[in-house]
Amino acid sequence: MAIDLTLVSLVEDQNGLTERLLFGAPRMIRNTCDHRQMAAFSPGDVFGYERRRTTFRAAADWQLFIIRAGSSGDRISRVSGIKPGGILFLSALHSHHARRAFEAINAISERTDPTTISAAFWQRLSTQLQAGLPVEHLLEREVW
Repeated sequence: MAIDLTLVSLVEDQNGLTERLLFGAPRMIRNTCDHRQMAAFSPGDVFGYERRRTTFRAAADWQLFIIRAGSSGDRISRVSGIKPGGILFLSALHSHHARRAFEAINAISERTDPTTISAAFWQRLSTQLQAGLPVEHLLEREVW
C-alpha cells in the first residue's frame, strides 16, 4: 500500500523567492539537486506555508496558506510549491492580507500549537481577514 505524501518546496531567497514552513512537522525533509529542500507531509497533517517573492524595492508578492495534506480521493486545491496540493483552511494572497494573517498566526503560536487548531477556526479567520474585519476579538475568544 502506497502512502499519499504531500511534497512542499522549501527555498531560502533564491532569485528573490522564499518558500518556507511557518509551522508543522514534516515526516521528512530531503535536499534536491537544485538547492531546494522538499518536505513531505502525510495525509491529515496540518502546516503553515509562506511564499514570498521580493524585488530590489520591496515584497512584491506575499502569500500565506494553512493547509491540511490530502489523500487519494480528496478534493484538493492546487498551490504553487505544493504537490499535489492540499485542503485549504486559510489563504492570504496579497501583502496586506498576508501581513494580517502572519500577525494572527504569530498570536496563535504564542498561545498554542497551531496544528491543533480546528479547521472551522482557520476558515473563520480566513473569511474575516479577506473581508477586512478585525480578528482580535476572534483570537481572544478562542479556547486555547
